[in-house]
Amino acid sequence: YETSGGLHGVGSSVVNALSSRLEVEVARDRTLFTQAYARGKPLTPLHNAGPVQNRRGTLIRFTPDPEIFGAARFSPARLFRLCRSKAYLHRGVTIRWSCDPALVTDDTPAEAVLHFPGGLSEFLAASIEGRPTVIAAPWAGEAALPDGAGRVEWALTWIEDGEGFLNSYANTIPTPQGGTHETGLRSALVKGLRAYGELRKERRAAQIIAEDVLGCLAGMLSVFVRDPQFQGQTKDRLTTPDATRLVEAALRDPFDHWLAADPAQAAKLLAFC
Repeated sequence: YETSGGLHGVGSSVVNALSSRLEVEVARDRTLFTQAYARGKPLTPLHNAGPVQNRRGTLIRFTPDPEIFGAARFSPARLFRLCRSKAYLHRGVTIRWSCDPALVTDDTPAEAVLHFPGGLSEFLAASIEGRPTVIAAPWAGEAALPDGAGRVEWALTWIEDGEGFLNSYANTIPTPQGGTHETGLRSALVKGLRAYGELRKERRAAQIIAEDVLGCLAGMLSVFVRDPQFQGQTKDRLTTPDATRLVEAALRDPFDHWLAADPAQAAKLLAFC
């Protein structure tokens, strides 16, 4: 794979160490291999369970160690939101969600098939359902980052009243504190609107600042970069230095073309900002 959100097995090792029991089944080349662990130690050697048909991939079961976590429980709602976001971020993926109904205490479904061919555009539409927007349809698309450094996908619109939001992701990892990829998006939008305003001979366009553009922005931003750098172990903020330049360069031309292709919507957005 070209991009990864993890550290090549570190997360699995930690889960294994913090579980009273972990079981792994790997179906590869029509053969099933299994192994079980208790508190990080293997209970048996790797076991060849024999041939299997119509099965591929890895299955993992684990039980958090009660000596460490006590009576703590998983949150079905949080896990469901996480699975749903992964399905939006990978529009070709289908995730089949199931949860014991006895564990659900809210409107989280016990079973669901998560598949969103529209990707981030569908994610944004679901997030702003019913709210009036400045432009008729969101600006959405995807582009390769310069120098073969990865790719970026986005879906953006502007809310007429109330505060907006920007949900950003780096290699499918949520980045609630933003980071260098959001800085690149901000630069592309501000510079693009200023330049468009100058073409329209709108003198006030030169005074546009980031807050004018981002205050009512409702958007989704997803980047895939090699060797991402994050702030802290929880990866809440992307700190990859080149991401700002790469995202701005990838978005600037598509944004300019979108503004030029629909003057009526562009004029609405410019006047609003």
